[in-house]
Amino acid sequence: MIIPKGLLRGPRVFSRNTLRHASSRWPGRSPQTDARKRDRWLIGLGALSAAVVVAAAADVFALQSHAKAGPFVFSGADCAGSPPASNPAPSNPSLGLAVWPSFQAGPLHNLDLAEPAAGATPLAASWSFQTNGNVAVAPTVVGGIAYAGSMDGCVYALDVSTGRLLWSFAADNQIMSEPVVVGGMVFFGSGNKGLGRVQGGIVRGTGYSGVYALDAATGQQRWYAPTLGGNMTTPAYSNGLVYEVGGGKIFYAIDATSGQVRWQLPIGSYVSMSSPTLSGHIAVFGAAAPYALIGVDVQAERIAWSVALPTTHSGVDDVTPAVANGVAYAQIPEGSTVKRVVELAVQTDDGQTLWQHTLGVARLNLLQRALGRGDLDAHDGEETGIATLSEGVVYVGSPGLHGLWALNAATGAPIWSRPAAIPEGIRTPPAVAGDRLYVTSNTALYVLDATTGAVLERTQVDRFKEGTGIMVPCTTPGPEVVGGTLLLGTGTDADTILAMPLRGLP
Repeated sequence: MIIPKGLLRGPRVFSRNTLRHASSRWPGRSPQTDARKRDRWLIGLGALSAAVVVAAAADVFALQSHAKAGPFVFSGADCAGSPPASNPAPSNPSLGLAVWPSFQAGPLHNLDLAEPAAGATPLAASWSFQTNGNVAVAPTVVGGIAYAGSMDGCVYALDVSTGRLLWSFAADNQIMSEPVVVGGMVFFGSGNKGLGRVQGGIVRGTGYSGVYALDAATGQQRWYAPTLGGNMTTPAYSNGLVYEVGGGKIFYAIDATSGQVRWQLPIGSYVSMSSPTLSGHIAVFGAAAPYALIGVDVQAERIAWSVALPTTHSGVDDVTPAVANGVAYAQIPEGSTVKRVVELAVQTDDGQTLWQHTLGVARLNLLQRALGRGDLDAHDGEETGIATLSEGVVYVGSPGLHGLWALNAATGAPIWSRPAAIPEGIRTPPAVAGDRLYVTSNTALYVLDATTGAVLERTQVDRFKEGTGIMVPCTTPGPEVVGGTLLLGTGTDADTILAMPLRGLP
């Protein structure tokens, strides 16, 4: 970019005399006329400056407001439905996976779950279950049961064949964590988006927060481990330990049997919804204030590496990295008012960058920001997409760019791009089933050709009630394929889990 020489000299200061004498250079213009134009110009400049200041301050204002009012204040769990007196078995225990050890069932994030065992009836279910709060993540499907957390403070166990409620559990705070299911136990975190302050500075999450373990069959509590700050993230299970990181700037390793904290590690930044993803003995996640991608060595119990992101001001702490073959993939929004949206690939052993690919530029909605509501806009450039990996391809969306991309996982080169194919914006990981790609916005289901990116169908699933105080792209779970059924989140307040048969879709 060529910068005009005049801009390199610094700002020029104009006095009233300077403006008055300058008017004499143009015949026919009176000092009064120039004075009126000058005043209008100064008023306009002042208004623009005020708008910029207000927009810049809106982030803090919005977060402080969320900590005090709206859906981020938790007044007690409010579970929907009436569980049966006894805990019945699911209709088809062969559906789903045997274990669900981390976010999206594993580091690839592709929720195309296995077909039923030989001889079992394929699932082609049609049902819906409405909670009393937003459902932020996809249900966990293990042994024929769909486990789902809700911002109403409850975890629900549903028969995935029928949608029938098997049991529910009331926690101490909102739940935006996916339930992790291993060895007959359900692990999840609790916490909210509000900001709190402790001696060490700001933490994300107000009220009580912790990590729970429940009996997977009955919902009875096995143990509870309190944490500093909220746990909107999904834990990761490995070798008898539950790893969690959240708003308190601490990485926890918790004994999965007893709930005792084996060790904990200060990381210097808070984490919103970027769940730890394990690559061997390295747990990778994004963090904020200061912004960074961090790798924790869970064997050595130390930070293995940290990639500082000094030009990033949002989003990284919400992106759970996808990992394959020792490479982690995350989306980075760079800049302040204008965001350059970058997909980044780093080695998980040392944090070295392998490639980065710019998807495009997303601009913030300054009017929304001036009203303190910029982070509520589904099209806001601060929001980021979470990738799915399948057969050497990175599939990822961007809320601010309204599009979807398929990138070569080894090089970052685009295979195809649809930069404006999804008007509502996509944040959640797509599901790849064969040659079909399923993605959900906050109002619609899209079916695309996985090879070309062509949009085959758009199905309106519901209307989302804007202005609810919810960070829209963060609270709409992505789709998952269970045999012949698609599970997704929807509802006027993103509070409903919907099962729909794949038959009839392209």
